[in-house]
Amino acid sequence: MLGLAFEGCACRSAFHAGVAAALTEGGVRPAVTAGSSSGSLCAAGVAAGRGAELPVIWRSLAGRRIWSLRRLMWNRSIFDMSWLVRKALEASLQGVDLRAQPVEALAVATRARDLETVVYSSREEPDFIAPLLGSCFFPVLYGRTVRVRGELLVDGGLTDNLPVERLVERGCDEVIAVVTQPDGTALKRPGRRGWRPQARGARVHVVHPRRRLEIGSWDLDGGRIGRAMEEGWAAGRAFLGS
Repeated sequence: MLGLAFEGCACRSAFHAGVAAALTEGGVRPAVTAGSSSGSLCAAGVAAGRGAELPVIWRSLAGRRIWSLRRLMWNRSIFDMSWLVRKALEASLQGVDLRAQPVEALAVATRARDLETVVYSSREEPDFIAPLLGSCFFPVLYGRTVRVRGELLVDGGLTDNLPVERLVERGCDEVIAVVTQPDGTALKRPGRRGWRPQARGARVHVVHPRRRLEIGSWDLDGGRIGRAMEEGWAAGRAFLGS
């Protein structure tokens, strides 16, 4: 049983979009996907059957600014991330009932009141957009707070930024972990950098770039997005052996 996990890494997940497209077109069919923060968005896209389309969705963000005076009242902040992420999710999940999809998606968030990890399943949520937005919510950069069943959520990366263990709990014994460091390590949580993905009870395969990505965490430059996706595509094809 195969699981696919994406590391949370803000705008650098353009790399993930390239990997997802390569794996999807190469015939990789995970039973469960998982992610935190921006990684949860890619996990949901794959579960929705939109893995091959993720680069197109990412390119739609190219050249955008992460701040907006025009949407100041809607965002409740000068930063535009609440709007940008919601619109990207609506584009990728529009018309798709994730509960009916053959692939289950897991979105990891952090419960604000006690900083405990919360895992939301696409099998159980009638509207998966709210948990995904909660998984990405970062104070200041996101103005609109997110609550799911009354619980205030913040970024899932605060407690588990690469939730490979959640896939094992779902029965996966083979896991593909997508990370953005060229040495194959990941940020597991703040203060725990350089973590080498592993999970007891599963064989973990790591997909990573060949070189350091040019794109920054809050970088929507079109050229750098394109190159990050191309690097992701190359890494995905290399993993498949082609």
